[in-house]
Amino acid sequence: MTQTSLVLQIPAALEEAVIDVMLDNEAAARAGFVSRDVRFHGDAAIYHSVIEQIRGYTKVVEITLTLPEAAIRELLATLAAELPGRGLGWKIVPIIETGTI
Repeated sequence: MTQTSLVLQIPAALEEAVIDVMLDNEAAARAGFVSRDVRFHGDAAIYHSVIEQIRGYTKVVEITLTLPEAAIRELLATLAAELPGRGLGWKIVPIIETGTI
């Protein structure tokens, strides 16, 4: 079973809604996840106000979760069904190795 990491980049206004969906998902809730406020820079940034355009970045929340790929795809399907068209960016990254030092 290959472990993968899901990295979500979501509008800050959707943080609570997305976290609620994730906590309702048994696999995600059991595994736990990290959320953090980040600044998104560059041409791909979607600015929600003139102030963000002037600053040159938009504030987003990044959520990282590690699960088997099938569980991540199930979670993404649930997020898509419950929050369609809301600008949730995501990527799935394979975990090659983990450990503790």
